[in-house]
Amino acid sequence: MNNTDNAVRIAHDTVNNVDLEVNRDSLIQLMKDGRQVDFVLHEVRQDEDGYMSWDVEFWSYLDNNKFIRTYAMNGRTLREFNRFNIYDMATEFDMDRAKEIRIS
Repeated sequence: MNNTDNAVRIAHDTVNNVDLEVNRDSLIQLMKDGRQVDFVLHEVRQDEDGYMSWDVEFWSYLDNNKFIRTYAMNGRTLREFNRFNIYDMATEFDMDRAKEIRIS
C-alpha cells in the first residue's frame, strides 16, 4: 500500500472549474458518485511487456466496487484498458505518479 494514501493533493474539477483538496479515498468516492478522475503523469509509463506506453490515466467506476483505467499517450486515447476491484486500488490507484489530477 502506498505510504501517502491520506495525503492531500489539489485536483482541478473541470466541470465546476474549481480546485479541490482530495486524497485517495475522496477521489474513489467521487468516482463512485459518477465522476472520472484523470492522472496526468510525471513521466511516460510502460507496461511490463513493453507493448504500451502512456502519459495519462483515466479512472472511472463501473459498479459493485469495480473500477476501470483507460489510457492516453500524447493526447491520443488508447484502446487498452484494465479493470480493478477495490482491493487492487490500494496499489494501482497511485496519485503520487500524477503531476496533475483532474476531475471530470
